[in-house]
Amino acid sequence: MIQNSCMENPFQFGRELGANELVDRLEELADVIGTIRQGGKLFLVGPRRFGKTSILKAADDRLTENKAVVLRYDAEGYPSLSLLASAIISGAATNLKGSVERVGEQIKQFFSRLRPELSFNVTDREWNVRLGVQEVEDIGSHLKHLQLLLEALNGLEKLAKAQPASRPVGLIIDEFQKVIELGGKTAESQIRAAVQQHKRTGYVFAGSQTHLLTAMTMDASRPFYRLGKVLFLTPIPREDFLVFLRQRFIESGFHIVQKENDESLRLILDLAEDVPYNVQMLAHACWDSLRSGNTVKERTLYPAVVVQSLDRIVRQTDPFYTQLWNGLTVIQQTVLIAVVAESGMNLQSMKVVNMVGKSHATIRRALDAFIERSILREEEHLGSVRVRFEDPFFAQWTLRFTART
Repeated sequence: MIQNSCMENPFQFGRELGANELVDRLEELADVIGTIRQGGKLFLVGPRRFGKTSILKAADDRLTENKAVVLRYDAEGYPSLSLLASAIISGAATNLKGSVERVGEQIKQFFSRLRPELSFNVTDREWNVRLGVQEVEDIGSHLKHLQLLLEALNGLEKLAKAQPASRPVGLIIDEFQKVIELGGKTAESQIRAAVQQHKRTGYVFAGSQTHLLTAMTMDASRPFYRLGKVLFLTPIPREDFLVFLRQRFIESGFHIVQKENDESLRLILDLAEDVPYNVQMLAHACWDSLRSGNTVKERTLYPAVVVQSLDRIVRQTDPFYTQLWNGLTVIQQTVLIAVVAESGMNLQSMKVVNMVGKSHATIRRALDAFIERSILREEEHLGSVRVRFEDPFFAQWTLRFTART
């Protein structure tokens, strides 16, 4: 009979993971923590589904456990920079110790130029902040919104200077490219001018738009060039992932067929293209399939179990993939099929031109549109460029359910 039938599935996805749930990523975690503790600047650049947000959460948790003041925000959750500025002030108030009156006085002192109006929700134990300068709807320009954010950053540095050296202060902004988009043309230069003068506040700016963040931080003509360390998230080493997968299946009481050097586990990595989110999702589905088994064979991970689990995932997600596919032009659909057929390589070759039936320029425009919509991304490695799907399972859906050319 089944053992561990009530055991929780160890393969988690779709949420922020804790430090003890991360696979590898110890160096990246240490870099984020060290940046905050030392008042430095770090740009963390990685594709979606690579665990970037979980690294930031784990660092936040570790720092907070050691009494640091850490404010962490996803810029995509704020439609304007003034709302982000208000959130920073609210977060700062929440992290200060003392009576409500004392905290309110401190916040008004640190962020005096914004004239914050604060109220404390006793039930939720949260501060609500309204900026006492112009109302958001009356500001009317990127520049004025940006100035509010800059004043919030300057106020945070004043707060950091007022803390003992043993209590570092850090600001983590995920999807940082959204801040630049909202701030307009001068955002990069003005944010650099502000934060480069800050010595006590540690900044971690993260983003998944790899081509935008790479240009922003690596182009010598851009303001963020050499402002701080740039850390690119790469795939988790396969051997580390194999160890993680093997241990979790075995600890759950399952067996793994040992043919051809962990064939089943490597198939999970192959089909998920080593993307951490998708690896966890596929392993999660395999675990669920094995859980209902009553015999050794039924509780053994074979390649067929992996393929069947992937088929189930793709079919469950079919409505979303179908809607996405039907929203593409015929040319875009043909280019996407070519990306799958050629594994994202040599997409400007005559073979691909003949396959698509359009010019190099048309193919390039389609690829750029996919990258802009976060359907595809470009992966540069050792001098070569490969186009990858942001969601590898969309590529698998394309293989299964679209007409081949």
